[in-house]
Amino acid sequence: MNEIPEIVMVVLLAVMGYAWVVFPVVLGWVAGKRKKESVAVGGVDGAGLSVGVVFSAYNEEAHIAERIRNLLEEAPVGRAYEIHVGVDASSDDTAGAAQRAAAGHSHVHVHAFGQRRGKVAVIKDLVARCQAELLVFTDANTFFERGAMRTLLAHFGEPGIGGVCGRLALVAKRPTERALRVETDAGTDEGFYWRWETALKIRESAVDSCLGANGAIFAMRRELFWRDIPDNTMVDDFVIGMKVREQGARVLYEPGAVAVEELPHVRHEWGRRVRIGAGDYQALVFCRRCLLPRHGRFAWCFWSHKVLRWFTPHAALLLIPCAAMALVVGSPWGRVLGALCLAGLAATGVFVLLGVMVRDSTSRLARLPALCLHFVSMQAALFAGFLRYVSGDLTGAWKRTPRSDISD
Repeated sequence: MNEIPEIVMVVLLAVMGYAWVVFPVVLGWVAGKRKKESVAVGGVDGAGLSVGVVFSAYNEEAHIAERIRNLLEEAPVGRAYEIHVGVDASSDDTAGAAQRAAAGHSHVHVHAFGQRRGKVAVIKDLVARCQAELLVFTDANTFFERGAMRTLLAHFGEPGIGGVCGRLALVAKRPTERALRVETDAGTDEGFYWRWETALKIRESAVDSCLGANGAIFAMRRELFWRDIPDNTMVDDFVIGMKVREQGARVLYEPGAVAVEELPHVRHEWGRRVRIGAGDYQALVFCRRCLLPRHGRFAWCFWSHKVLRWFTPHAALLLIPCAAMALVVGSPWGRVLGALCLAGLAATGVFVLLGVMVRDSTSRLARLPALCLHFVSMQAALFAGFLRYVSGDLTGAWKRTPRSDISD
């Protein structure tokens, strides 16, 4: 029985090492070996399929008019085009601002709902009212860069493509002020972790299909929309994208189609991460069929990139008592392994404390502690999200997340 903690330690370390180190390397090798399927661009981008933009808005009075103007500017040439805005019982004048912005544009439809039900319920209503063959999902506080819509739609000339996900760039202040993009590891498109995740999405798209989607800029064929998605789905964009692949169509990642959005205020980042963490475990239940062997490379990516990582905090917490037990009652090699694990965890704790102290520093010496703090805080929020999920605290409606303000 004394060897059980040692075996568990080895398994946990192997699983974490595979998910965070081995899988990205193997994925890069597989993607390099496999040529990305050619997709039609230019004049045959879906044979002129009609396009409908749908998005939900809650207390977005300050952004909604500019958002509608942005979507009008991005109207695809030679296609039937409609825009559906669902105002989810806002307490401000979002509905009025949207209706004024839509005045004179018969293809822009503003639907003001009197009872707040949450984003997913609103989106389902909008999809039912939209007649377009291609659906484009976005957010009220997101703005498409010039040509983003054209680039997003250019892939639908290939019948096997069911969805296309664009790239979201987070900015320090207003999305229209491009010069204020910042390079941080806390969540912008230029941050280390963000760049790494983007690289994985590109490779997964080349190997098979992008995992999920980004609700800020995502297009899909209307018939593949999961109409039975529960109203309390917390990461609806991820689930909707996964359901496209579950039905046999691919989801491409197109980094050339760019949407920009203000970075959430750092004071509210924890709550957002916990909510997303809870939604991840909910999505695992909804999308469990995508883990079946019949999905091949896509199932491998889902297991490796998402599922195993979602249980990283659980593995790290279980590693502590196992290492302690091995240190006391284990074999000689088990005691060495246990001591190394505890030393590594202690060193991580020290780096986290350093990261807290230097989080606002621009020095290169602060980079490693900042990365460590970012990684550990993500794992802590993920575990808090797991606790929220198992407690049943799930809702499709949440408070609007305040954006960054460089004057703070």
